[in-house]
Amino acid sequence: MNIKLALSPAVAAGLAILGILGVAVAPQARSLIAASGDRPLTLAAETRLDVTGETAELQNHKLSLGPVSVQVSYQAVERPSDQENNLQLEIFYNGTPYITTAATTYYFGSVELIDLDNNGVPEVVLGAFTGGAHCCLAYTTYTWDGSGFQAIPFAPLDGGGGEFRDLNQDGQIEFITLDNAFFYTFGSYAGSFPPNVILSFQNGQYVDTTPQFRDYLRSTAWRMYTVYQEQADTPPALNGLLAGYVAQKIRLGEYQEGWNFMLAHYDRANDWGLVNYDSEGNVASEFKDFPAALQSFLTRLGYLDEQGNPQPQVNRSPAADPQLSDSLSD
Repeated sequence: MNIKLALSPAVAAGLAILGILGVAVAPQARSLIAASGDRPLTLAAETRLDVTGETAELQNHKLSLGPVSVQVSYQAVERPSDQENNLQLEIFYNGTPYITTAATTYYFGSVELIDLDNNGVPEVVLGAFTGGAHCCLAYTTYTWDGSGFQAIPFAPLDGGGGEFRDLNQDGQIEFITLDNAFFYTFGSYAGSFPPNVILSFQNGQYVDTTPQFRDYLRSTAWRMYTVYQEQADTPPALNGLLAGYVAQKIRLGEYQEGWNFMLAHYDRANDWGLVNYDSEGNVASEFKDFPAALQSFLTRLGYLDEQGNPQPQVNRSPAADPQLSDSLSD
């Protein structure tokens, strides 16, 4: 039986498979992979299961941590396929079954027991890949509320999905991802560099705590700047990067610095994102230049208020924004 029990983060395994499939991985997704190597490998093997297209069929494979256990069944399928729900879970609390659930996953998927808030009762995190070019990873967290398990689904995530990691070494696990609304808005997938979104799990729900992790945010902002330097001679890729850079600087409380940098360096010949269309193909909005389009975009997402003031505490959690998937493309 070919079962892969991995101690590495799901995003690393997932994007490795994307590479095997010949899929291009954007710079910001590669940066998540590089960062994932810093995560302490403290989880016992039986708390996590990674499956791939080569994994043999599983029936009631058991994972357990503290009072929570899961029985996992899996059958690999190829895309396209009429077979759905090929990754099945039954979740137990103190040996009593409480919920049965399933997801459809192609190429790879994962199930992990991880105590996100360090309260002694682990959450169950299900990760499924939809099988597109580089999109999407669908995460659902199951958390015990005292009488049963509540499901918290994320909108499908592009850009490598994300990773669970204790960023500040306080025993609580953060979820680190990217604001997927920035993909394709002002450039191609590879030409986009979305800002960070960092979530903490508090009182049974995910909370956007991004501004609290300044060192991580500043590290990403520096990577954005170095990518800008590398791509300065290829203007078509600049605006997608600069959009993310301005948002990243808002999170750091440095909006004006980021905005002024964008004004000095954006590609004035690139019209990507200046005209937006509705679902029927009609022009919904049109802007004279990139700064005007970016200001409108940041206002719509909440990074700026209606008066143009920066909002570092904007909530961009994929658990709170089910429309996030509207900006994704597979």
